[in-house]
Amino acid sequence: MRLALLALLVLAACNEPAPTPAPPAPAPVHPTPAPEQNIYLDDVTPGNPVLVKGRARTFENAVSIRARDANGAVIAEEHVTSVGEMGQHNPFTAEVWLVRDPGSRITIEALEYSAKDGSEQSLVSRTIAQHLDPIAVKLVFPLQDCTRFADFTRRVPKSVAMARLLVEALLAGPIDAEKSAGASSPFPQGSNVRSVVLRNGELTVDFNERLQNVGGSCAALAIRESVTRTLTQLPTVKRVVITAAGSRDLALQP
Repeated sequence: MRLALLALLVLAACNEPAPTPAPPAPAPVHPTPAPEQNIYLDDVTPGNPVLVKGRARTFENAVSIRARDANGAVIAEEHVTSVGEMGQHNPFTAEVWLVRDPGSRITIEALEYSAKDGSEQSLVSRTIAQHLDPIAVKLVFPLQDCTRFADFTRRVPKSVAMARLLVEALLAGPIDAEKSAGASSPFPQGSNVRSVVLRNGELTVDFNERLQNVGGSCAALAIRESVTRTLTQLPTVKRVVITAAGSRDLALQP
């Protein structure tokens, strides 16, 4: 009897179906990494100027920064150089002066212009709200030559550095409405301001070396009159001194 029972148990064990093997584990999925950017906008601080910080890997470390108003029009552009070894993502900073009213928001763009054909490359952007109240300022531009000048009232976001803002507005040149009224820019292409310093009522405006030779006595007079008449409207400014690359003697040579 025991032998028969044991035989039945062995037979039952032999007839049990083999266990179904577990399916193979799926292969891990690795997402395709996004291509690395050449330019990053790390921080955009509202104000006038707007302070822009980022990193860039560009040809000769050149980075261009643009500001667009609420309607998408370009209202300012600066060109800076990132600091570091070429081929790396090097840090850059830029001050973007708002020389006209941008409306309720500003879009800051950072990009590189192709050294080959001038096309825009690696553009990134960030839009921020504009909270600064606009104020009315007077800018003095020549009327097509160096013998006649006129005041033009424009609304700009207020700044704690009003003298610098006025100089930046003059360098940017007249807007369309001012051009229609006869205003022209007295500055040669490539001009920019290095510093604006007020001491005891004397305001020294230091431009880059581009203002060491301005192409004639009429051009020199137009720049001097435009800058001086505009800045002496400020109550704290009694006298204006213009220098170029730190030199007063070399500034505004015909």
